[in-house]
Amino acid sequence: MKVLSKLVFVAAAGLAATTFAAADASAQFYKGKKIELFLAGGSKGSYNRHSRVLQKYLTKHIAGNPEISITPMPGAGGIKAANYLYNAATRDGTAIGTLLKTIAINEAIGRRGVKYKTEKFGWIVSSGPVDSVLALWTATSPAKTLDDVFKKQVLLGSTGKGSATFIEPTIMNALIGTKFKIITGYKGLGKVHLAVERGEVQGRFASWESLKCCKKKWLSEKKVVVLMQSGLVRNKDLPKVPRVIEFAKNDADREFLKFVAAGSTLGRIYVTPPAIPKAAMSALRAGFWSALKDPEYLATTRKRGLEVAPISGEKAKELAVGITNASPKTIKTAKKYLSRKKKKK
Repeated sequence: MKVLSKLVFVAAAGLAATTFAAADASAQFYKGKKIELFLAGGSKGSYNRHSRVLQKYLTKHIAGNPEISITPMPGAGGIKAANYLYNAATRDGTAIGTLLKTIAINEAIGRRGVKYKTEKFGWIVSSGPVDSVLALWTATSPAKTLDDVFKKQVLLGSTGKGSATFIEPTIMNALIGTKFKIITGYKGLGKVHLAVERGEVQGRFASWESLKCCKKKWLSEKKVVVLMQSGLVRNKDLPKVPRVIEFAKNDADREFLKFVAAGSTLGRIYVTPPAIPKAAMSALRAGFWSALKDPEYLATTRKRGLEVAPISGEKAKELAVGITNASPKTIKTAKKYLSRKKKKK
């Protein structure tokens, strides 16, 4: 019995030593290092605004207090940044990214240009949902009401076919009968907003938060009318604005629209390249979670109209993988509407 007790004690001591060593490795990993955060959005959108506010709190809460730099990388509806982070960024824990909510659906449909596997990113956290809204410029849009969008063509600006600014209105045209003409190629939502003001396009289907935080005058001066929203539930700010899913014509369409809306719940994700050191991932997850719960940070985000409702990296990954592993029927439908090839003349 004494021998057994001694063995148990030795084993427990060894486990404790290993645990403390792992904790110490995570605590020391980022000491004296610099992290580069790549943004899938441009320098004038809500992704940039979120990251700039969060920046100093990450340095405060990530063990080792690393310096954080931010690099916007818009293009191809978020695919450019996702591909870079997956294939080219360093895998030593000093490169991270905040990617668009559409990364999983783009992989699922085999979007041209996608060179990543959603499941293999290192999933740090989601800072909260990203609800998109249809906002039309009242001075130029031929559609002024909800009924109008089913009768009149409206030009919408888009950052690319991989983004919600293209995917969601394309699905709306196919399933609920809207008549949007989508103009792609704008590098970042800020460029889309500028195009709206210039009259190049007449509206956009993009995040509600980007209006609330970055285009307050559009709302206060009633320069835009907000007619629809994405997501599985109505945003608390927009209780009277209907969700796209409410216009589904049958159960099959309703189920497919739930698949599309899942990206809104996935939200504003922070990930790393595949296979970074375990100590780095542990430090990043703990640091991000603490930063996103920091009372001073939360007070600042409320003041600036930024929404924060974090979900863990594990849960975010589960949601994303659920999209990529959707039923063959759902994927087939998504490809039908989103992967159409141009007809040869």
